[in-house]
Amino acid sequence: MKQRFTTHSTFKIERMYQASLERAFAAWSDRSAKARWFQPAEEFEFRVGGREIGRGGPPGGPVFTFEAYYQEIVPNERLVYTYSLDQDDIRISVSITTVEFIPASEGVKLIFTEQGTFFDGYDTPEQREQGTKELLDLLGKSLGESNAETFELVSRRGFDVPRNAVYRAWTEPELLAQWWGPNGFTNTFHTFDLRPGGAWEFTMHGPNDTGYPNRSVFQEIGPDRIVVRHESSPRFTLTATFQDDGGKTEVSFRQAFESLEDYKKLKPLCEEANEQNLDRLGSLLKKLSE
Repeated sequence: MKQRFTTHSTFKIERMYQASLERAFAAWSDRSAKARWFQPAEEFEFRVGGREIGRGGPPGGPVFTFEAYYQEIVPNERLVYTYSLDQDDIRISVSITTVEFIPASEGVKLIFTEQGTFFDGYDTPEQREQGTKELLDLLGKSLGESNAETFELVSRRGFDVPRNAVYRAWTEPELLAQWWGPNGFTNTFHTFDLRPGGAWEFTMHGPNDTGYPNRSVFQEIGPDRIVVRHESSPRFTLTATFQDDGGKTEVSFRQAFESLEDYKKLKPLCEEANEQNLDRLGSLLKKLSE
């Protein structure tokens, strides 16, 4: 029988970020901003008493489950949350974390303090502290990236069908493959792992029979919002929102490029292609409703 024991530890990490208090705090309080550096959340309720859940891990396992509850939120100043971390079905730690945001001449000083109880040697305070340092480095990188201007194309369309029908068309691969892309394109899906952090790999076949390999990663999955990061060139983030309108659905299709060069080069093509994409979605939804 495995010997059971607990280890108690507290560690503190300080970081300086060249960002405003508002942007640094938004990196924790805004779901999309947090997904740029932290495990994308399956649930995200940023309020006192609210819950955040994320799952991830290496290919083949194990699966690590992060489940947090927010205990105190002082906008742009402080947040406190408790969280547990499970490895598959085994609870490996429980912690209370305080994140403080302090204005400084260089930007923002962040102080991260974690008080943890670690169970049976599955994780150690040293490993947790090192992993947290790496996460805070990713946070700094995401804040640096978000200094850049957002180069975004937006299309909107109303559909005379319930929101769950639109959601099906986006999340069931056999339906999505029928309408994804501009006129004249077809798709072959290779991987479709519909979860935050899951890969979507497919080949788009153009009218001239040319194949265009694509790789994306799902960042958010929810009944009213899907966020996908396109990792093939050109790199962009696609955010689709589904707003219920009395039995009808308003769809917003936002494509944010990472570089001005790609935005300028592709804007004339993508503006028309995105509208054609929504046209094809509308045709599929009409067929399904009939």
